[in-house]
Amino acid sequence: MHYERAFMTSISNSSSMLAFKDDTSSAARREHISRIGNPSHTTPLSSEEMARNAAGEFLARFADKEGVNHDALSSQAKVVGSAMRASLQRYESAMRQMEVRFEVLDRDLSLKKNRNPIHHIESRVKNPVSIYEKLKRRNLPISVESMEANIFDIAGVRVICSYIHDVYGLLSLLRKQDDLEIVEVKDYIEHPKPNGYRSLHVIVRIPVYFMDKKELVPVEVQIRTIAMDFWASLEHGLKYKAVHSVEGIDSSDELLYCSRVIKDVEERMQILARAMDTE
Repeated sequence: MHYERAFMTSISNSSSMLAFKDDTSSAARREHISRIGNPSHTTPLSSEEMARNAAGEFLARFADKEGVNHDALSSQAKVVGSAMRASLQRYESAMRQMEVRFEVLDRDLSLKKNRNPIHHIESRVKNPVSIYEKLKRRNLPISVESMEANIFDIAGVRVICSYIHDVYGLLSLLRKQDDLEIVEVKDYIEHPKPNGYRSLHVIVRIPVYFMDKKELVPVEVQIRTIAMDFWASLEHGLKYKAVHSVEGIDSSDELLYCSRVIKDVEERMQILARAMDTE
């Protein structure tokens, strides 16, 4: 109970404190898929709604767990929600601007090269529970200031391409945008993770203009092929959602084998795809 008492006290004294439950709240998530050429998609929660829901839900569940009166938490929920709304709005704005940049690139390439390298775009703002857990795993202070200083994938944009050369082509185009800061590139295509995961991860800082200032806000961009995305979706499902094992098959070994097969197939398809390239 010592940690919980200190935690509740710190919320009362600081408008920068985050407080979340240790499980994922669907109400706190913001996830939408923007498909090139198809503007229809489910309207996501706004940053304000997401922050309010996350703060309120955590504190209510915390109260149930610890036997704290719900009425005593109302002012604390407002404090947490206010701090989160201000911060998440920045990431929401940066994420949307990054999406637009990729859409503009895709349309420009369609006009000038007669092809669309981007199959579709996915985006999300990391849910507050995940932010809390990440800070906790790293033994970092649980505060908005700590979050902004140490976590660079709060806003995420995933770009799905058809071919490997499209992945690197988009990275090259990003490097040419002089107002975009490339912070870090992790190439898991050239150097896959031990489990077979392949993707290109890029941390960028994109300028976001507010009423009184301009801020460079970090966004994690993941660029991968359709095949890489298919593999990653299956790996994630097996890791977090599988209800039973497949008899006679070691899932980890099989996934690693599949990753190598996909790599070989993609390289072969890449050779064929070059026939569609224009000068």
